[in-house]
Amino acid sequence: MAMPKSKYATPFPVLHAASLLDHRSRIHKFDEALKQLVTPNSYVIDLGTGSGVLSFLAARAGARKVTAVDISPECIDYARKAASMNGLEDRVEFFVGHFSDFRPTERADLVVCEMLSSMMLIEQQVPACSHALKHLLKKGGRLIPESAEVWIVPVESPAAWGRFELPELHFPRVPQTVGLDDFKDLAAARHLVSFDFGSHRSPQTVDRELSFDISEQGTLHGLVGFFKAKLLDDIALHMEDGWRDIFLPIETPTKVVSGEGVTVRVRYTPGRVDSILWELKV
Repeated sequence: MAMPKSKYATPFPVLHAASLLDHRSRIHKFDEALKQLVTPNSYVIDLGTGSGVLSFLAARAGARKVTAVDISPECIDYARKAASMNGLEDRVEFFVGHFSDFRPTERADLVVCEMLSSMMLIEQQVPACSHALKHLLKKGGRLIPESAEVWIVPVESPAAWGRFELPELHFPRVPQTVGLDDFKDLAAARHLVSFDFGSHRSPQTVDRELSFDISEQGTLHGLVGFFKAKLLDDIALHMEDGWRDIFLPIETPTKVVSGEGVTVRVRYTPGRVDSILWELKV
C-alpha cells in the first residue's frame, strides 16, 4: 500500500493518530462517557480529532452533528476516509486548521478535547480548552475531559540519563518520555497542579516549589511527571490508558539517601514545551 504524497519527510501526524487506535482502554472510556452525555439534539465538536475515532463515537452515540477539527490535512483526509467506511460521512463534518481559527456557526453542546500529555506540557490541552470555553461551547454545555491533576516525583533513571551519551559523543539533555520500567521513584510523588478544563479559573501557567523526603537510597537523575484526568465523575483516565511519563533530567546526577530532603521548583506554560524550567535543591 502506497503512502500518500506529503510535503513532510514522513506523514508522522497520521501515523501517530492511527497508532492511538490501539489504546483500547482509552477509547472505551471515552465511548462510555459519550454515551452518557450525547443526546439526539447534541452538537459535538472534537478538537484534535486525529483518526476521527472520538467524533465517530459521538455520532454513534446519537449526536445530530459532529465537527472534527485537526491542524493536520493528512489526519483529516484519513478521518474522512474512515467516516465513509463507517457510513458516517453525513453526520461528521471536518475542519482543517488550528483550533484557534475554528469558529462554528453554532455553539456546541459538548466539546471533546483529547490533547492530554504528561504534565499538560507538550500538547495543547489547556489552551484548546480555554479557547473552547470562550468561543465554541454554549452556556451550560459540557467539556470532556473535565479536569486533570499533575504529579511529580524525583527518580533514579540511568536509562533516561544515559540516552544522551554515546561513545565519544555527547548531546544536550532535554525532556523525554519514559516507560514505568525506565525509572525508580526515590520519594513519594507530590501533587503539582490541578486543571479544571471547564473553568476560566484553570491556571494558564505553573510555578511551584515542592519539597520531598527521600525514601530510597540512590542516584537522583531527574524528575518524572504524570497525570490523572477525569472524563466524568465515574470515569477516569490514567497513564496506563496509553500515555508515557515525562522525564526532566537535572544538570548533574546527585547521590541521595533515605531521610534526606530535596526541594524542586517547576515552572512552565502548558502547551509550550520550550517554556519549562526546573531546578533542584538538595
